[in-house]
Amino acid sequence: MLKRNIKQLLVIGFVGFTLVGCSSAPKPTEDAPEGKQVVNEIVIDQINQDISEVKQSKIKTLAEQKSELLAIVKREVVYFDFDQADVASQFYSTIKANADYMALEPTATVTVRGYCDERGTREYNIALGERRANSVKRALIAEGVSPSRIEVISYGEENPAVEGHNEAAWAKNRRATFSY
Repeated sequence: MLKRNIKQLLVIGFVGFTLVGCSSAPKPTEDAPEGKQVVNEIVIDQINQDISEVKQSKIKTLAEQKSELLAIVKREVVYFDFDQADVASQFYSTIKANADYMALEPTATVTVRGYCDERGTREYNIALGERRANSVKRALIAEGVSPSRIEVISYGEENPAVEGHNEAAWAKNRRATFSY
């Protein structure tokens, strides 16, 4: 009986040592976690650098868009027919460009200035210039610009764009301009 118990103990011991020796998992070394951490830090640094580059390119793109739109809207003018205050359809692209700029620049405010030609009384021209500026304001509001960001001023016949007493000069003076 004693021999049998010793045999069983030896068999169990042998099987146990065999299983421990054949284990497929490598023994953890103290260097492995450090190496893994260094690799992770390098990967994280590269990801952060990539994110930063993407953000910078988006910022540049946004800044470029703002700059381009501002250049466009500064030179654009809405012209009006004689004794009219309605914005003609051909100037909706100008209105849209201004609205787009204001959407990109949430702190921007605009002053719409209304002008007339020299014909008509001073009082009539001031009122007509204001109607023209308000017409442009309504178009900007329709494009999504907050009314609180738009101011209107009428100059009437003051500050003509072109000096002259003919239809060509008058046509250039019947206008609304944008000031940021």
